[in-house]
Amino acid sequence: MKKLKLMLAGAFVATCCLAGNAAAPKARATEKPKHYSEWMTRSEMKRVPKSYMLDFSNRPKWSYVMGIELESMLDTYLRYGGEDIKNYCIEYTDTMINPAGEIRGYKIKDYNLDNVRTGHFVTRMYEHFPEEKNLRAMNMLMLQLNDQPRTKEGVYWHKAIYAYQVWLDGIFMGLPYRVLTATKLYSPEQALPIYDDAVEQVKSTYDRTYDPKTGLNRHAWDESREMFWSDNETGLSQHCWGRAQGWYTMALVELLDALPADYARRGEVVELLTRTFDNVIKWQDPKTGVWYQVMDSPDRDGNYLESTASAMFAYSLLKAANKGWVDAKYRDAGIKAYKGILDQFIREEADGTISLTDCCSVAGLGPGVSPAVLAAAPKVKENKRRDGSYAYYLSEKIRDNDAKGLGPFIWASLEMESLGYDVDSFKKNKKK
Repeated sequence: MKKLKLMLAGAFVATCCLAGNAAAPKARATEKPKHYSEWMTRSEMKRVPKSYMLDFSNRPKWSYVMGIELESMLDTYLRYGGEDIKNYCIEYTDTMINPAGEIRGYKIKDYNLDNVRTGHFVTRMYEHFPEEKNLRAMNMLMLQLNDQPRTKEGVYWHKAIYAYQVWLDGIFMGLPYRVLTATKLYSPEQALPIYDDAVEQVKSTYDRTYDPKTGLNRHAWDESREMFWSDNETGLSQHCWGRAQGWYTMALVELLDALPADYARRGEVVELLTRTFDNVIKWQDPKTGVWYQVMDSPDRDGNYLESTASAMFAYSLLKAANKGWVDAKYRDAGIKAYKGILDQFIREEADGTISLTDCCSVAGLGPGVSPAVLAAAPKVKENKRRDGSYAYYLSEKIRDNDAKGLGPFIWASLEMESLGYDVDSFKKNKKK
């Protein structure tokens, strides 16, 4: 695919931005929030007064985690208002992006898809609160994706140091941003190849990671079959990790949200999302309505119900059904999941805030690197702990209020609230 010439299209949202600002609800008087989206947003703002210190940080950090949580807060502001919420979001972009559009701590040559995801939040902010510096940062991230290394089939490598590796995580980190931003910066003719490329990547990734025994998708695939965590025959990692499946599912939802309504290949994404939903629902715990950390092994000793993946599935099911992309039965599964999240994972604290419990803090594969990277940098040491085994996924830390779950929980709450639900619709949670 020919590289697209990046443009500074500063005026593209001038009219809609002003309209978006004018349409934002006025701030409400201080009171106990009536909606879980507001309640969780304000709980996090109380726990972490500076937005650039989210994700348990000890310094300002450019991270996909920040982008996900802050974007959900932006959506809460756009629904209910609150100048403090808006300012909390603006504080992050003002801290992390300098007047020249340079992103603090970002290195384009890392070709790290995780570092692109926060751009999705920046594009959303630029749409409503346009600043030239943010537009420059958006163009830099688009440049990275123009040059991002790919497999022979055209799917992005997860990172430069993770050569030949396709992770479900990376599909979420890179493609929705590229498509959303193309709709804002490029003409329809320039954007069309980006849309087609995104559809091809999600389809290829699904096929390469698909496990016919479970109907789920494995965490990652290694084109080289040389990584210690990959199967020598298939290149697949060992298990379906719940949050990785969640990343992929949300990516499909976000692509549908960004792609133009008249785009000819939307139906291919809807079909893929429906197929994904059908298999995800099969693994929904019938008693609680949520999902396990290692999704494909719910009955094995030590496995646990995990909140971040559960929030991702609840949000995806609810939004897709509310948008009319899929049948109402998927909304029913999403409502069941959301109620399960409230029952299993939401705890009201003594200070009036709420917390999301039972979050897997992180999981990945490696950081062992490919032989090619080792040859180029022989001092790099392979770490075989993150081998994708069942024991590995259970070994990672479990904590409260991980942003990778908080953002999807807020989004799921907004979807429930669009159906007329509020805090009073549910029994008070008694979990301590």
